[in-house]
Amino acid sequence: MKILADENIPYVHEFFGGFGEVITAPGRHLNREQLEDAEVLLVRSVTRVDERLLAGSAVRFVGTCTIGTDHLDKEYLRRNHIAFASAPGCNAGGVVQYVLAALTELASHWRQKRVGVIGRGNVGGRLCQALDALQVNYLAYDPFLSPSDHPRMCAVEQALDCDIICVHTPYTTAGPHPTHHMIGSQQLRNLRPGAILLNAGRGGGIDGRALLAHLQADADLRVVLDVWENEPDIDLALLELVALGSPHIAGYSYEGKLNGSAMIHAALAQFLGVDLEAAAQRCEELMVRLRGAPATVVCDSLNQAILATYEVNSDDERLRHALAEAGSGGVGMAFDRLRKTYPERREFSHYKVVGADTHLQEQLQAIGFAAP
Repeated sequence: MKILADENIPYVHEFFGGFGEVITAPGRHLNREQLEDAEVLLVRSVTRVDERLLAGSAVRFVGTCTIGTDHLDKEYLRRNHIAFASAPGCNAGGVVQYVLAALTELASHWRQKRVGVIGRGNVGGRLCQALDALQVNYLAYDPFLSPSDHPRMCAVEQALDCDIICVHTPYTTAGPHPTHHMIGSQQLRNLRPGAILLNAGRGGGIDGRALLAHLQADADLRVVLDVWENEPDIDLALLELVALGSPHIAGYSYEGKLNGSAMIHAALAQFLGVDLEAAAQRCEELMVRLRGAPATVVCDSLNQAILATYEVNSDDERLRHALAEAGSGGVGMAFDRLRKTYPERREFSHYKVVGADTHLQEQLQAIGFAAP
């Protein structure tokens, strides 16, 4: 069996080689010709999987090693009896690490602020759990959940009235609650002076032109963008005005990538009808080997521990430098190259902290750090 896979899926041969011959190619440029005789297609979020790509192919299973599925034409896949699977929650730990690192960089006393979380799915829910553990005052908005599901649920206007707003929604243009441009000119004007707006969901959730105009008018707003409209050809003028920018890598942790591959491995094993117990055992043995032993850091404060694992400023600097060097004509290629060559980033779970008192250790372990 031939398996065509995005070359940026880590350890793709180790995870999927037992199922067949694995051929890799750049994900953003996968085409119909490359799918010749392939029965399995493995992608990340940069590949649009639809009729144009799959028509006439032998593909029976599509797996995306990512949390999102807006790049999949799910209706086409269903109509043509092509099985598909995603990896919801695989990178939640990495995104939470990104959010906490960004907030620590911008506001050392961020835990005294009120946080609004927009979208309480796998990622937003994990962030809410971390905020709970740290006793941070927060509210969460999700149109598909109610206060009976979680006591801190609120209306979207209340979430947008917080000191810090974290957006973790998928990108949708239809249905009862589309997220396309859910934050536009009016919502931006109503934000609190001095607020922080962070988007690590999908770029289209915020109207990029409206945000640019708002910042160009010297709005008292600090913005963190990991996701952008029109990726990879992002707006350089907007990049100049945000406090922190990164090339859609909030969930690009080493552990998140491994989790995504492991989840699609399990889904493919089930689809193929192989021995699930044996496949799961082999996968877990591979995961243990690839995770390795925890690293030790010496810290005596929460902020210090967070930044010891990840300096988000370095991603901001790399993005600005790479796009400045590329010029307006090479933005897309430079953006994709940053993602492809992204340095290994380990999640909180890879680190154990020494030098912390009992209370701090409890907080650290509650947000994912390893026990000392």
